[in-house]
Amino acid sequence: MYVCICNAINCKTVRHSVNNGASSVAGVFKACGKTPQCGRCFTTIREMVGDASPAHICADHAHAIAAE
Repeated sequence: MYVCICNAINCKTVRHSVNNGASSVAGVFKACGKTPQCGRCFTTIREMVGDASPAHICADHAHAIAAE
């Protein structure tokens, strides 16, 4: 699915950028060699970056352990 229509950035590309160290919306654009245009994708990219952050992963892991 396309996340950024202006720059043709899809969710796979965002995940790849995050896995390679991008930790912000600006980092994702930089990793893709693109420049933000309209900004409508910022919320989605920010959520994808946040979902991959170590703090989020640890919170999910603690939640899973508590559920056991």
